[in-house]
Order: sequence, then C-alpha cells, then structure tokens
Amino acid sequence: MELFNRVLSINDLDAVIDLLSFELERPVIVESADYTLLAYNSHYIQHFDEANQQTIFTKKWTLPIYETFIEAGVVNKLKTYDRPFVVEAMPEIGLNTRIVVSAKHNGRVMGYIWIQQIGELLPVEGIDFLYDISFHIGKLIYDIQKSKLKQEEKEEQFYQYVFNRHYLSTTDLEWGAKEYGVQLPEYFAVAAAELTAKDEKLLYDLQQVAQTSLQLEDKLHHVLIQGETLLIVLGGKKADAPIEALAREVIQRIKDYAKDKAATVSSGIGDMFKEPLDLLKSANQAKEVIQAARLTHRPLSLHYKDLHICRYLQAIADKNSELGYESEHLEKIRSLDPNGKKDLLKTLEIYLLHNCKIKPTASALFVHPNTVNYRINQINEAVELDLKDVMQKFQLLLDLMTRSRE
Repeated sequence: MELFNRVLSINDLDAVIDLLSFELERPVIVESADYTLLAYNSHYIQHFDEANQQTIFTKKWTLPIYETFIEAGVVNKLKTYDRPFVVEAMPEIGLNTRIVVSAKHNGRVMGYIWIQQIGELLPVEGIDFLYDISFHIGKLIYDIQKSKLKQEEKEEQFYQYVFNRHYLSTTDLEWGAKEYGVQLPEYFAVAAAELTAKDEKLLYDLQQVAQTSLQLEDKLHHVLIQGETLLIVLGGKKADAPIEALAREVIQRIKDYAKDKAATVSSGIGDMFKEPLDLLKSANQAKEVIQAARLTHRPLSLHYKDLHICRYLQAIADKNSELGYESEHLEKIRSLDPNGKKDLLKTLEIYLLHNCKIKPTASALFVHPNTVNYRINQINEAVELDLKDVMQKFQLLLDLMTRSRE
C-alpha cells in the first residue's frame, strides 16, 4: 500500500517507472497505444533482453517484433484484455517472458506497461498492484498525448495548407513549416490511396493503418485525408533512403486491411523530390496513377515514373469526348461480340500490348493460343487491320485503352 501511494503521488512518468523498476528489481517499459516508447528503466542494466534493447534503440517496435506479436495474438490481447497477462518468451525475436497490462484513462487504452520477468513471476499481489497503478500511468500518458496532439493538429493544418495550394513559393512553405513546428524531410515522395466505393469510416481506418505502419519506421512522414483521397508523405534524410520500398509496403498494408473489409483500394506513388514545394507535384502524380488504372481497368505500375503513355490517357479520353470521336474499328469489333463479353476487344488490346505475339497474349489471357488465333482472325476478317502500320496500330491501342467501359 505504501508503494501504491508513492506511485500515485508522482506525476512524472519517468520518475514513476524509475521507482517501479527499483522496487520490483525488473526492467519496466511503458509504450503508447501506437507502440512508441515513452519511458523505461531497469534495476540492473544487463537485465534488458534483446527485444528491450532494440525497442530502446529504435524508440518503437521493430518490424519483426510487430509481425511476431500480430501472429501470436499479443496485439489483439493488448487491445481487449483488461487484466495483466503473461507473454511467453519468444527467442526468435530475443524476447524474455513478460507481464503486460493496458494503461487506461477514462476507459480508453492510452498505452501498455511491460514488466520483464527476472527469476520468479510476480506474485498475485504484485499483479494486482500492477493493475491498480495502470490507471494512474494511463492518466500520465494521457497528459503527454494531450500535449503531443496539439502538435499533431498543427502538422495536420500545415499539410492541409500545402495540398490546398496555400503556399505559392518555397520560401512561404518553409516559413509555414517553422510557424507550425514541422520538420520537413530532405527527400520525399507522396503516395495516394482511394477506395473504389466511398466509405468515410473505412478511409479513416486506413489512415490509422498507414500511421501505425509508419510509426515502426524512423522516417519523416505524415498521413492525411484530403477529400476522398488518403495522402501519405514519406520522407528521408538522404537521397538513397528506402522511401519507395516503404511506400510499397505501406500501400500493401492498406490494401490487405481493405481486402479484409471486402473493399478495394486504388493507389499510386509519385516521384521522389527534394524541393518542399514539389510535395504537391508528387501527390498529383500519385493521383494520376489512380486515374490511369481506373480508366484502363487493368493493373498498372504503382509508380508514376513507370506509367509511360498511360499518364496521358485521361487527357486523350477527355479530348475524344470533347470532339465526339468514336473509333469505327472498335464499333465493328464490338458488333461481333453481341453478348457484351468484350472478349474480342480485350484480346486485341492484350495482343497489341504483347507486340502482336500469340503465345504471350494467350498466357496473359489464360487461354489456349488457338483461341487467341481464332479471335484475331475474326477481327481481321471484319475490320481488315494493317498491324504492320505503326501509326494505325498505335491509334488502335490508344482507342482500346481509352474506350468507355461499362
């Protein structure tokens, strides 16, 4: 009871953890709800296991720890268990046995308290004590997060200004960053993600998924929602920072989460830049990838730099619409396929994209080469195409890639 009262009398998180570690003679670590390290101490420094050391070094869970905890169900328990529970040793990530409990404030999980086991497990009264003090620690974390939230709100406002074209020059943008206390990355790329079907709640959940993923990386970043688009700023302090690889990883996590919710995500990644004002340019490039994929209705590279001719398809489609242009060739081919399957149109498009070669086309369509040969002969008989004419072939491919799809 004396220790309990002493803990309650302390309003500094570091001081509380120092006291607990000294009295329990065990390493104690406190993390926020997003697995960021907040405080730690050990009665004996050599008692920190390898997982502790990695967390202290990176200031957050490493990716192997995160993935192992997900697979073992530890993350789910952290969010759903009220009482302290034991996490058994996991030698593959250098983790000794621990007792962990959620630290709550006003019914909300603010973070987690980890007590590494040295020798015998804590007695029942020790586990009860840990549960009782968890609420005080939850209040201390809340006070820390409240201060942090004010800064996050400033960062959110700054990036909203950036993507709403509030800053017209690099100087204005850099002054804005100083005003809002935002550290700009030296190099960055912007990724974008959009749900095929509008769902504001799911889009917000995807924002949390992206933020959680990035909090496992020591990079400058920000995730925000602009309209119906999720924008992800990924930054680094040097030109060779693995920004593009990180972008692909975050996008994949978003897609996996959406798939579990029976939803589909379209996504793209803009080029990497150094000038702060190019944040908007990179974001627009990422959106171009999404537009091109939706227009063509087929998978494209995530990266804007790999779009090639596809980056101009929307402009071509808009011009065709403005001029009322319709391809006579496509109309004739469409009439050969009255059931609306569009097999002939799809086959011709893939055939042109594979340089008019039967076998690669058949492989891409998952059909027999004879089927492709039969369809191409059908088309040739009706339209009399000259696929040796480069300009005709190019125009036909553009017509196919920009055609209206039901």
